Amino acid sequence: MRTFKKNSLAVLAAFLTSMTFGSALSANVLNTGDKECKEVKARESELLGSWEYSAENAPEQYRLGALSIFHENGENNVFVQLDEKEVFGKKVNLVGNTISFEVKLEGTVFNVKLTAKGEVLSGTYTYAEGTFEIKGARVKIM
Repeated sequence: MRTFKKNSLAVLAAFLTSMTFGSALSANVLNTGDKECKEVKARESELLGSWEYSAENAPEQYRLGALSIFHENGENNVFVQLDEKEVFGKKVNLVGNTISFEVKLEGTVFNVKLTAKGEVLSGTYTYAEGTFEIKGARVKIM
């Protein structure tokens, strides 16, 4: 009975993680010859998940934040959490381990381009004042 409870909790945790962060954990149980399996693998990216970041030269309230990148209802999504604000990215384009999107803050549109290499996130954000660096790291869920 204890083994069942432990396995059930592990399965539940994996399910909740996949639903929360959009990762395709269920791809491991699909038949590899199945067309649906190939489509799931095509959506997988090192970027999927949660990240903490710092943005160079950004105003104090936007300098540090977190973002979640996930796949839901056939679309890639980005959710950005700042100190006092939460916004969804628009015009999201995810190819491999690179994502580009835009966010609008206080009437200003910021174009963001990020790339993941393992547990490290790097990229730039661009707006009328110029192009600046963003660096980050994956949020580890225990």
